[in-house]
Amino acid sequence: MKEAATKYTAGEGLRPFTSNELGRARRLNALLGLLPRYHTDRRWNAITIQALVRTIQFLVPDKLRRHNEIAGGRAMSSDRRIGVRLILPKGVRRGLYVHFHGGAWVMGNARLDDSITRPIARHCEMLVAGIDFRNAVDDRLDLTLQDCKMTIDWLVDHLAELQVEHIILGGESSGAHLAAEALLHLRERGRAGVVAGFVSMCGCFDLTGSESLRRSNSESLLINGQSALRNLRRLTPSLSGRPAKGPLFADLSNLPPALLIAGALDPIVDDSLSMAQQWQQQSGNADCVIFPEAAHGFNRLPTKLAARANSLVREWMSTTIAKVWLGKS
Repeated sequence: MKEAATKYTAGEGLRPFTSNELGRARRLNALLGLLPRYHTDRRWNAITIQALVRTIQFLVPDKLRRHNEIAGGRAMSSDRRIGVRLILPKGVRRGLYVHFHGGAWVMGNARLDDSITRPIARHCEMLVAGIDFRNAVDDRLDLTLQDCKMTIDWLVDHLAELQVEHIILGGESSGAHLAAEALLHLRERGRAGVVAGFVSMCGCFDLTGSESLRRSNSESLLINGQSALRNLRRLTPSLSGRPAKGPLFADLSNLPPALLIAGALDPIVDDSLSMAQQWQQQSGNADCVIFPEAAHGFNRLPTKLAARANSLVREWMSTTIAKVWLGKS
C-alpha cells in the first residue's frame, strides 16, 4: 500500500505559521463566533442571496469586461446552453483552469469568484473558465452535475480553439465536488489525459456526511454544520449509485496530481483528509494541507492565512501546468 496523504502542519512541508498569522486568525474567529451561522438547507435564503447578487452585478459595471480581461462563451448541447466566463491572461496561455464555484450547490455564479480566478489567470498565465451551471435550488443536483459534465466535454472538444492543450480542474466547497465529478467523467470517456491536475479548497467529497460534519454543531463558524448535513440529504435523492455517495467512494486510480486544502475548524475537514488519503493510496500523487485556525471558506477572509492558502494554490498550479507545458512530465 502506498503512503497515506500527507497532512501538512506548521514546520512540516510548509513555512511555519507565525504567531502573528495565527493571532489575527483567532481574533477574526472570535468576531465570526458572534455572527449568525448560515443555514445551507434553507432554500429561501439561497434564493434571496442569489437575487441580491444578480441585482448588484447588474447595477455594478463588470470590471474585467471593462478592462478587456474577459471573453464571453457558452457551452452548447442540443437542448442546453451554459455560460462560461473566460478570464484572459496577459500574453502566453500555458493551459486552461476550469473553475466550479461554491455555494452549497444552490447559489453563486462565476463572476462572484473573480477575486479568486483573476489572480490565477495573471499569476499562472492560464486561461480561466468559470462555469455558470444551474444551481440546485429545486434540489435537482442531478441536473447540476449534468451541466458540469456537458460543459467539461465542450471545453475539451474546443481546446484547440481556446489555444491550450492541458487543463487543471478545481473548485471551492461544493464546487470541488463538481470538479471531481467532472474529472471522473472525463476518465470514464477516456479523455482524462488532458488534465494536468486537480485542486480543491474546502471541498466536499462525502455526500453521506463525513465524520467531522456529523460531529459538528451550531458552534461551527460561518455555516451551521447540521444544516449542511440536512442540505446533503435534500440533494442526494436526485442521484443514484456511486454519485449519490460522492467522489470519495469512486475509483480514484490513474488520476492526475491533486492538491487539497482545508481549514482545521471546517465542519467538512474530514472530506479533504479522506479524499486525499484515498487519492494518494490509489494514484500516489495527492497532497493535503490543513490550515490551523481556519474555518470553511477561510481563503476568502481578510487574513494572512487566507493569502497564504491562495498563494499556495497559484504556486502549485503554476508548477503543475509548467511541467506539461514545457514537456517535463
